[in-house]
Amino acid sequence: MLTCAIWLSGPIATLTANPSPGATVAGQVADPLATRLQEAVPRLMARHGVTGVNLVVLREGREAWAASFGSADSSRGRPMTREALFRVESISKPVTAWGVMRLVEEGRVRLDDPVSDHLHSWSPPPQWREVTIRHLLSHTGGLAIGDFTDRFPPEGPVRPLRESISRDLEVVAPPGQGFEYSNVGFNILEVLVEDVTGEPFSRWMADAVLRPLGMETASFHWTGELAARMPVGHDLKGEPVAAHVYPGRASGGLLGTVDDIARFAAAGMDPPFAPRVSIPSPSGRAHLYRTHAPVEGVFRFVADGYALGYFTETLSDGRRAVWHGGQGNGWMTHLHVVPESGDAVVILANSQRAWPLFGHILRAWSDDLGVEPVGMSVITRASPLAWAATLLLGLAAGVLALRLILRRRPASLFPRLVTGGAGLVLLLGVGWAAAQDYLFLFSILPGQVGWLGAAVGGLGVVLLLSALVRPFPPRAS
Repeated sequence: MLTCAIWLSGPIATLTANPSPGATVAGQVADPLATRLQEAVPRLMARHGVTGVNLVVLREGREAWAASFGSADSSRGRPMTREALFRVESISKPVTAWGVMRLVEEGRVRLDDPVSDHLHSWSPPPQWREVTIRHLLSHTGGLAIGDFTDRFPPEGPVRPLRESISRDLEVVAPPGQGFEYSNVGFNILEVLVEDVTGEPFSRWMADAVLRPLGMETASFHWTGELAARMPVGHDLKGEPVAAHVYPGRASGGLLGTVDDIARFAAAGMDPPFAPRVSIPSPSGRAHLYRTHAPVEGVFRFVADGYALGYFTETLSDGRRAVWHGGQGNGWMTHLHVVPESGDAVVILANSQRAWPLFGHILRAWSDDLGVEPVGMSVITRASPLAWAATLLLGLAAGVLALRLILRRRPASLFPRLVTGGAGLVLLLGVGWAAAQDYLFLFSILPGQVGWLGAAVGGLGVVLLLSALVRPFPPRAS
């Protein structure tokens, strides 16, 4: 059963604007964004196969409204609530960046120190000594992303962090030469925090960042008590996933509620919207938000650059936004903040099929801000383009199949070789994609990638047959 409740700042209120079947209703909310999303989110969840969502919107640094949709555990009929504890995945990175910035402001490290100067429990390769703390925080250390499928049952055994880093460490570019998104880099920062402070990363982050910000239920340390509050995650096929942990925590191991992440967002606002927190200082937060490198690859479609733990973009009205998303097996999350106006949106889903839904939420939020859609909302354009491509590929396969049936003369050798080669490439491409555990396209088009693959594969079969099947002989006159 789909349930939905809306909270406003102060007293709890619920919503009556065209609720979905099964929604609980007991009041009225005039907020236009709430009304719009109350109608749209359940419909989009059903369309894309998303199990559950928690959502908070901040205005002027304070909660404007929040919503819970869907199920935390559909097999047990447990509805989603805002108390649910999520894997926030790569939203862990900006939180980790705050912890490193606290070390900087305490004078224990400097951003441009070589990381190796502060490590004693793990030794990087000699050629890597020029990599600085700033490089790792801004993904400009030239390191590969690492094995993001490296996960283990919480009860263990779990591969030790330092062994995992040594296994995944791959230098793909000189440090400082450009943006290379790297989970490994942030996991090395976890080792740095432990070596500098002499404490476990999860404990030091709790004392230095999470508790001072009021993130009371957030934790980088998995416990059975926390696990009991977690929804069931669902993968790209919509299947439940088993609970798991990563060797590293700094890059994607944070657990938290939607309220925890909303408090983190509020703490990062510019005056007068920021609460009275001093970690890091306003100048430290400004440094975290300053773009250090333009992004490359697929990221350039959704962001302008990367700061220290945050993607950055300039909105159509000139305001700066900082953000980060997260994705893991069974989970998807997003945080978008406009510090100078106190606006933010936090979206957490226990489904890896939620990116198209997130795109529509971000587009509606952008409209509410009075700006052009933020970069991540470009995902909403992928679906119609994919359907159009599927249709065109299907039509092309049909036309070529008809031509194959009707032709009367054998084609010459070279065109047949080209045709057969093209068909073989398409079939091999579809086979390779089907064999992968994860591709970026799977998340963007969770409900369409199968149809698109079938259209590409069908065209490949027709092309290959066009080259291999002997044409019908000409009819006798």
